[in-house]
Amino acid sequence: MKNTHTLLLALTLVASASAIKAAPAPGTLASVPITVEGNHIRIPVSVNGSQPFSLVLDTGMPAPGIMLYDNDRTAALGLKFGSTDQVQGGGKGPAMTAQVASGQHIAIGDVSLSGVQVTVLPPPHGFPSTAAGVIGLELFSRFAVRIDIDNHTLDLLDKDSYQPPASASVIPLRMEHGVFPFIDARVTIGDGPAEPVNIAVDLGASHSLWLNQRKGRLTAPPGSIRTPLGRGVSGRIEGSLGRVQKFEMGDVTFEHVIALFPDADYQNPGHFDFKDGFIGAELLTRFVVTFDYASKRMVLVRGQRFDEPFETDMSGLTFASMDLARRSIDGVLPGSPAETAGITAGDILIAVNGKPTESYNPDELRKLFKQDGAEVRLTLERNGAQMEKTIKLRRLV
Repeated sequence: MKNTHTLLLALTLVASASAIKAAPAPGTLASVPITVEGNHIRIPVSVNGSQPFSLVLDTGMPAPGIMLYDNDRTAALGLKFGSTDQVQGGGKGPAMTAQVASGQHIAIGDVSLSGVQVTVLPPPHGFPSTAAGVIGLELFSRFAVRIDIDNHTLDLLDKDSYQPPASASVIPLRMEHGVFPFIDARVTIGDGPAEPVNIAVDLGASHSLWLNQRKGRLTAPPGSIRTPLGRGVSGRIEGSLGRVQKFEMGDVTFEHVIALFPDADYQNPGHFDFKDGFIGAELLTRFVVTFDYASKRMVLVRGQRFDEPFETDMSGLTFASMDLARRSIDGVLPGSPAETAGITAGDILIAVNGKPTESYNPDELRKLFKQDGAEVRLTLERNGAQMEKTIKLRRLV
């Protein structure tokens, strides 16, 4: 793969919303259920007649076909590999060697696709074990793809006949190298003027907004904090986290948006030029969003979460894995509630508010750490001994 896939996993939340099931959009070729975890949209994809794999849907995967993580289920497919490739994403670690099998068959709902490339690579360290892989360009190049978070459905639409709803905001897309979508937007940081930005659209990135400092532009505002920003295919990503006053795309405006400001070494994951940065799923999942690559447009209809405030972790804890079934604490932010309570890196989180962590789903657990002023009781293990710590959460950004 010349352009490689990137997942930037920050501790972010998609609230589960109940809604009346919506009718399929006109021109729907397939409609499938989706799940959302940590802002990642997952769809069921069958490979060569298998039971469906849960794949992350990602505009940030500009390679054809699908990507699967190597495990027993993937091995059972009996794929015949004809070549190898190097895959690199966010982080500074080495590229991963992947095996490539061409000519495979996949099915998404009522749609079947033949001649599909399947790339298999080791599971990246720290990624959720519940995701089996990634799919991106294979769908976006063939269909108009409509994602309805509120009703938990994905529609594959006929790209030749698709028409946006009259009420929608239509954002023009520019396709870099023919595969990666970019938009024009504006960002206001602090008391400065609105800055025009050229940014990518990365549905596989869980955060709201990623901004690259370029020649003194787009610098992290006062009040930002130094913290690990997430994890990509090639390891952890370092930088600052802060709030921008305003983010505008087309006729849509958000205020007080939490933004990532990566250090220079991390600004272009997978060695792809991301210009001024990119928007991620924490923004995109506030809409019913349709990606129409054929007509070079992104179509936005405001969803149930549109007006929710932007929040992030208020404890100061980072974990060694985004799969919170593995609960080793990777770091503690200086001056944070967690440090004040005496929690240190290497502690193991066992329970929250007296409830074992295994009984929470990952998004429930993340939500517990995003309540300003709340007291959270943590049961931890250190050197084989258990202890309890109570932390009072507060906004760190």
